[in-house]
Amino acid sequence: RITRRRGILAPTRRLSIQRGLLLLALTGLGVSPSTFAAQDSEPAPAEAEAAPIVIDMAAPLEAKRPPPPPPEPSALGVYRSYIQSMEASAGAFAPGLTEQLLGLGLNLQALNRHEEAEAVLKRGVHVSRVQSGLYGADQIPLLRAEIRSLTALGRFDEVDERQRYLARVEAEALEGTPASIAALLDQGAWAEQAWELRLGEVETHPEHLARSWEYYRLAYNQTGNLFGDQSLELVKPLEGMLRLQYHFASLQRDSASHNSFDNNNYRQTTALGGVYRRGEAVLTNIYALKRFNGSSPGEQARDLTRLGDWAWWMGRRSHAYNYYEQAWQRITPPPEPPIEVDTPADAGTDSEQPLPSAEDAEPTVAALENGTPAEPSPQDDEVAATDAPPSEPEPEPVDDPVMRAALFETTTPLPDIDSLRPLPPFIRSDAGPVVVQFRVNESGKVTDLERLAVKEVSETEQSESENIASEPVDIESEALDVAVERLFRKMRRARFRPRYEAGAPVETDMIVWSFDLTPPGTDSMALQPQ
Repeated sequence: RITRRRGILAPTRRLSIQRGLLLLALTGLGVSPSTFAAQDSEPAPAEAEAAPIVIDMAAPLEAKRPPPPPPEPSALGVYRSYIQSMEASAGAFAPGLTEQLLGLGLNLQALNRHEEAEAVLKRGVHVSRVQSGLYGADQIPLLRAEIRSLTALGRFDEVDERQRYLARVEAEALEGTPASIAALLDQGAWAEQAWELRLGEVETHPEHLARSWEYYRLAYNQTGNLFGDQSLELVKPLEGMLRLQYHFASLQRDSASHNSFDNNNYRQTTALGGVYRRGEAVLTNIYALKRFNGSSPGEQARDLTRLGDWAWWMGRRSHAYNYYEQAWQRITPPPEPPIEVDTPADAGTDSEQPLPSAEDAEPTVAALENGTPAEPSPQDDEVAATDAPPSEPEPEPVDDPVMRAALFETTTPLPDIDSLRPLPPFIRSDAGPVVVQFRVNESGKVTDLERLAVKEVSETEQSESENIASEPVDIESEALDVAVERLFRKMRRARFRPRYEAGAPVETDMIVWSFDLTPPGTDSMALQPQ
């Protein structure tokens, strides 16, 4: 037992000796043995205590990974492999390569991958120019598709540059065909949009309007050559010319307002007069063409009203009254003549005189068909006017209450053209978010304009609105007030077609309209139809 106990205690004795030697060494180094002893006396923790782990069972244990991209359609792979095989066998300008690049680009467009589509289509245009020449017709579908992608990307300066190049290609490749006329109409519409977008330098903005006028003029001339001088197809370019005259007039007015104290006032007034005559000639041709091709009395009244609208908007009131009166008489039968009563022969001086006829009281329609404005003035050479159709007898007026109500009993802001309307969208009731009431006097100006109170809110909506922070509501309300004030300025500046009653302009009763002043989205833009 003693031996075994010695065997057990021997290691302990050796550790004590080692401990003593260590203390002597520490003392020599200046370390207090008591500190070492105190540290040694503390029991060492058997295991470090781990931090508590908190697991939120409401949240996923792993971050949500984005969904994998959808698999690429097999058509794209087919196009790419076929293009690679063509390039490997016949080089970078292999025959038939443009068709494959066009197909690949159109498929990328369908997937809204417009960056890739634009690059592919641009390369297709380059290949086509090498293969078919500078103005080859197979460039046209590639350029049109490239323009669609550039439009979707919002790169409108590049769109304008490609449109100009497309116009040169179309002029060479489509000359003398109906497709050329459609292309010119599309180019004219784009140049109008370029003006509205104010593309390029400020000094070059009016050039967009001049370019658009030239496209419409060429389309008018080509239409006459292909379809005849009295074809209704001529109305399409004439409608574009009419829109441009409104743009030209607005441009001249802005210039006159900025230079009101300049010596150029006379020249600007003369320029406005030329714009008025061109617009009147365009509308006169539209009226004459439609009448020659058998338009109804209601359509004729509508075209005469458009002539009146143009004169009214341009401040030519005497001309406007003449045109409005002709339109009114076209859809309103004359009053019944009074019953004749036998009177003594010596009372001849007191007998009723016959009523004057409409032809005596107004300029004849034949004068309009000949392109003669209500005020004698030389026609502008820039107007591409067709020869007037042969004079026809005056049609009998018809009673058309529907057209009469649409033209003369409905308050209409001018210009009454979809793309040129001066006011935001509205409905003729109090069902919208912003409700206003006003009158229009016999001169077509807004009076008694005010905003109506907002409709009462239900208790549920009121309690929900109380939970919303006050600061965002104030900001939104302030922005709405600014938008309403801007709307009021537009309405006071706008010119309205006057309401007619018994053939004379009168003041309207109180009108209630509702506006939606939410700014429209700018993602979509209607360019040329393809």
